[in-house]
Amino acid sequence: MSTETLDPDHLTDHVIDLYVKVKDPADPARGHVPQYHYKITLHGSEEEIGTIRLRIGDHPALLTAGHLGYFVAEGYRGRHFAERACRLLAPVALEHGMTTIILTCDPANAASRRTCERLGAHFAGIFGVPTDHEMYQKGARMVCRYDWVLNTQS
Repeated sequence: MSTETLDPDHLTDHVIDLYVKVKDPADPARGHVPQYHYKITLHGSEEEIGTIRLRIGDHPALLTAGHLGYFVAEGYRGRHFAERACRLLAPVALEHGMTTIILTCDPANAASRRTCERLGAHFAGIFGVPTDHEMYQKGARMVCRYDWVLNTQS
């Protein structure tokens, strides 16, 4: 078991680095839990190649939005950087007492679905987006939902 203290502001697997851009507090009126927004860079670089956010805690809106949301720039796709970023955030989620992470994606986004599968997340189904959810206002009508049970063993 590692005795190192986790620094959630900078995480690395020596292939990619995650750097906190913003830490958002909860906004209960909007159904938002606290969240970390990270930029994804290649290890040792400052060039942003993507983003990932980790939402901490539980709220019914997360059944649609998920705990993790990621984006990888087009020129960097296909190299499993989203999967790596998700894995880097697992210890942060565990430190916040989270043992299962909900991931959602557009059913037509085959790459994102593969990322969820590569993580070992369980496919929970395809669900309609509630009409009062922010994602509905942005045009989303359906989401695939996956449950990723984190390894709590050291």
